[in-house]
Amino acid sequence: MQHRFRINSYWNIKGRAIVLSLVLLTVAQGLMGQFSNKDWYISPKISFADYSNRHDWDGYSIQKVPPISLAVEKGLTDYLSAGALMGFSRDKYKNDTLATNVHRYSEFAFGGVANVHFAGWIEKWTNYKVFLGDWDFYAGLSLLMKWNNAREDDVWNEETQQLVSSKSADFNFSVSPLVGVRYFVNDNFCMLLEIGPGNMGFFTTGITFRIPSQYY
Repeated sequence: MQHRFRINSYWNIKGRAIVLSLVLLTVAQGLMGQFSNKDWYISPKISFADYSNRHDWDGYSIQKVPPISLAVEKGLTDYLSAGALMGFSRDKYKNDTLATNVHRYSEFAFGGVANVHFAGWIEKWTNYKVFLGDWDFYAGLSLLMKWNNAREDDVWNEETQQLVSSKSADFNFSVSPLVGVRYFVNDNFCMLLEIGPGNMGFFTTGITFRIPSQYY
């Protein structure tokens, strides 16, 4: 089994440009965020990622568990939240001709998240309620530990002219940005869309349940 350790940082010029564009968009649209201090936010999510380019999977039956995750965060101030995220995904490819030829790939992630919520800040800066509506715009960072496992059974090796099997594991620690938007359907339920590598996939959607502080 092979083990590799990598440290990746995605906070670059492109990420900063996305965040800046999002701030400008919130100002232009004139919307109000409903994020509030001390409340808990529980968000089941699903990401969109395609790992099928590892091989040509023509002639294989494919089973997938898409990248799913659960984030739990708490409002620390009127502008900042922090919490934890865990996620999982799995791909399985089984050869339609040789049943023992199976490829399995899985990923498990766990770590912390912190988000900055812009609406309250801009209202405070302008000293005027410029936002109207039921929206929350935010940007943040995820510090994630990811474990990737691969198992390949009865794969044809051209050099040895034999069927071989192998296993490998990969540990990856990443500090990655994301930007997101929530639309509150009511005071305690909203839909979300997030963009950035701070999730299990670059594009992520889901829902959020808010638990107001007066309930605990």
